[in-house]
Amino acid sequence: MLPPAGPAGEWRIMMRLVPAPPRRGEIALVAFGVLASLLVGEAAVRLVSARPGPGGYAPVNTGGRDRGPTNSLGYRDREHTLARRPGVRRLVCLGDSFTWGVGVLFDDTWPPRLERLLAARRGEEWEAVSLAERGLNAVQQASHLESEGLTYEPDVVVLAWVLNDSEDTDAAEARRAEDWLGESRQPPSAPRRLLDHSALFRLVRTRVRATIENRRRVEGYRSMYAPDYPGWQAAQQALRAMGGMCRARGVPLVVAIFPLFGNPLDERYPFGELHEKVAMAAAAGGAHVVDLLPRYRGLRWDLLVVDGANDEHPNEIAHRIAARALVRTIDEVAPRAPGP
Repeated sequence: MLPPAGPAGEWRIMMRLVPAPPRRGEIALVAFGVLASLLVGEAAVRLVSARPGPGGYAPVNTGGRDRGPTNSLGYRDREHTLARRPGVRRLVCLGDSFTWGVGVLFDDTWPPRLERLLAARRGEEWEAVSLAERGLNAVQQASHLESEGLTYEPDVVVLAWVLNDSEDTDAAEARRAEDWLGESRQPPSAPRRLLDHSALFRLVRTRVRATIENRRRVEGYRSMYAPDYPGWQAAQQALRAMGGMCRARGVPLVVAIFPLFGNPLDERYPFGELHEKVAMAAAAGGAHVVDLLPRYRGLRWDLLVVDGANDEHPNEIAHRIAARALVRTIDEVAPRAPGP
């Protein structure tokens, strides 16, 4: 269809024939804006990273003091005789790395803290015997109680439960092997090493990786408590076995459930239902349950761990809170010795 005759039609024909002005200026302006934004972001990230972040108790470099003492049986504890001294009351403490106290001085872990709190609160001499070892699951803790723990004639047995205590032993070994393979992968390529010089790139990469890893971890822990998961079935049997052993000797069993600190400790905490499952299974076995999650509710998790996301084991503050929660429960389950 031809344009209408006259000035207007001629103008339209001329506009079609005239080439569009180049857009290089617009593209350059947009590119400059993006580059400026990236530079500002890079500077901001470097500035924030240079400031000291929030920190709790983190004795990362303690010259080996955090590992001691080690007794003749290989436990991180003082020496104990099987026979109790007259007038001394005893705790047997079971657990994994949370109880062992990774990154925390021995006297700051919850077993010796609980020992001191009970002595001060009740005017009695108490002795905490720790049989904790890193990496133990519930079945292995039950074996420790049967073979060693009850020979100390305890007044109370305290099991510190961490959510990976239901992990099947074979699955745990496979996971450790997978983690080792992940750490031994090929080094990054040259472009990746170049980008790693950017604090902004490292921040974005870390956040994305953390989001993916957190989702994987949440699903992994939930799978450990599926009804048909062998590790959870064995863990429930172990709780019943520990309850039966203690009940047969008239010894109260206390199960303290620790939260996983690398998560928000408020309504966003993703493992509340798993705490309930453990509490129900422990109570069914005759244990007195102390869910420690309410004790930490609303606190910043990064102030309760040894070294931020690098080490999410509980620090001295978290051990102190756990000991204070447990002393109240032991007051209830272990009546005070009669006076002279």
